[in-house]
Amino acid sequence: MEIPLYFYAAYRDLDRLSPGSEETTLRVIDNVDLDRDDELNILDIACGVGTSTVLLANHFEKSTVEGFDMFEHYKNNLEEKIDENGLSDRVYAYQMDMRDPDFANEEFDLVFCEAAIEIIGFKKGLAEWKRLLKPNGYMIVSDVTWLRNPSSESRQFWKNIYSEVDTIENKISQIRNLGYEFIDYVVVPKNDWKDYHNGLEKNLNSLSGDKSAKEFVNQIRKEIETYRRNTDDYSYVFYVMRKV
Repeated sequence: MEIPLYFYAAYRDLDRLSPGSEETTLRVIDNVDLDRDDELNILDIACGVGTSTVLLANHFEKSTVEGFDMFEHYKNNLEEKIDENGLSDRVYAYQMDMRDPDFANEEFDLVFCEAAIEIIGFKKGLAEWKRLLKPNGYMIVSDVTWLRNPSSESRQFWKNIYSEVDTIENKISQIRNLGYEFIDYVVVPKNDWKDYHNGLEKNLNSLSGDKSAKEFVNQIRKEIETYRRNTDDYSYVFYVMRKV
């Protein structure tokens, strides 16, 4: 799959490819009952620029962390971060499709996926990735979720992008129906969205003269403006669950 250069330019130098922060991710990880001194196996699905992969490695200091992304560009980003942080002895980067992760059954104590499960779908992702977890292993995923009855603008925007946007209550029911024990959830706060959008807008401004990027830039600007007009309607929500 060929990705145009303007896509990479739009997200250049951003810490993440979606709203979030180190503080929020650490709040989420605190919900798993795993000993940080154990030698765990951890997987970061669709790792993007690798920020969360490195955070997981620094938090679980004796663990092996494997991260993969569909695109070579982001696999290379993670490899650079691994070298910069001196983690080459226990953190590994791969180019791989989340629809067919090439790992053994029951290999991981923790599987993590930030703001990317919508690519495969919430229910399908949880069902198919469950095999990767050891018994009593933890799954953490974040997904776009309604926080209240949304405006017609919010509904229409997400209807055209992702059909599985739903309420927190319904997401929790889906988790339980798939045979997981639901542990907790964490809503990505508004400040994380603000910081993310501010950085993204600066990059979009630099693309204003690129005619080939016009449609893409307009779509991203619409995404930003829709959120700003409807900040109480939705957010990414992290869901923490355990395989039982």
